[in-house]
Amino acid sequence: MARVVLEQLTKTFSGAKGETVYAVKEVCLTVADQEFVVLVGPSGCGKSTTLRLIAGLEEATSGTITIDERVVNRVEPKDRDVAMVFQNYALYPHLTVYENLAFGLKLRKVPKPEIERRVRAAAAILDLEPLFERLPRALSGGQRQRVAVGRAIVRQPKAFLFDEPLSNLDAQLRGQMRLELAKLHRRLAATMIYVTHDQVEAMTLGDRIVVMKDGCVQQVATPLELYHRPANLFVAGFIGAPAMNLFRGTLEADAQGLWFRAQGDPAAGARATLRARVAPEHTAGLQPHVGLAVVLGVRPEDLAPAGEGTPAEATTFSAPVELVEPMGAETYLHLAAGAAPVVVRVQPDTRATAGDALRLRLDMARAHYFHAADGRRCA
Repeated sequence: MARVVLEQLTKTFSGAKGETVYAVKEVCLTVADQEFVVLVGPSGCGKSTTLRLIAGLEEATSGTITIDERVVNRVEPKDRDVAMVFQNYALYPHLTVYENLAFGLKLRKVPKPEIERRVRAAAAILDLEPLFERLPRALSGGQRQRVAVGRAIVRQPKAFLFDEPLSNLDAQLRGQMRLELAKLHRRLAATMIYVTHDQVEAMTLGDRIVVMKDGCVQQVATPLELYHRPANLFVAGFIGAPAMNLFRGTLEADAQGLWFRAQGDPAAGARATLRARVAPEHTAGLQPHVGLAVVLGVRPEDLAPAGEGTPAEATTFSAPVELVEPMGAETYLHLAAGAAPVVVRVQPDTRATAGDALRLRLDMARAHYFHAADGRRCA
């Protein structure tokens, strides 16, 4: 297997009026040998284009792509020694499962005994041997995807590239295939780069995750680091389900310390709905931002109904419940808190109905703060 390095990788197109449109802009990324890296972001963020640039299916406008210490910008796709698994499986409909697995090796004139060995080995990993004589039309979606992955395995490439391979599967099958891909990575000890728009796939599969927006990398980190220390407002809002609650306001200082005051909602008479004391561990980092506009971020699980034992000094506020979403193991409460709708993750036995006035307690020690102007994290 091999390390993949992208340096200042850029891909541009000409727009309708001749303007330059960036599909990928100055992406720098190092994927370590045997690492599983996931590119995630909304549609049009450049993640699939980045993968296609690595595979050689698109030509880079500038920057370099290095695979196993070799710059491959001018190397043909077939000679880059990578294997790509597509969203639509791309199986040959007139060939059996065995023939689909063996076809690429036959084109490369691999000796028949070696083809047999590789196909049998891949089939054993993916439990495909019982399906050898079937045509693709006789397979389920999950079976077709396993054949597509098997066709990549027999290549024994330096890197595996996955372009949203589970998008066509139903929810239950997606979960099963995620588990299979994770086990496959451990078994093969392979370098894998995986593209998805599904943050659940990204969080459960990736050793590291690359969050992209508008062709640019927003943050590269482990799943837990992304969740607990998002680099900016975009990452904070994109990673996590339900998304992080965001309150716009300003920082104020008095003799008691630092305070966050939410902006008033004009529809509610310009009254601020929240005044929260900044936790001591955040005070030093936020001192330079006193008087400036900031955004307070609070994860849904860091809000909880305030009970009778809630200390008087705790940060609380009240808001009406608009919607209750029972999810089985947990319940989501949607509340109307002025200009900022709020989602709270609570225990499934929490009693609440639409229309209730609910008093909530904020865990300010776990709060996040971002610059309102550019979205960068400030504490």
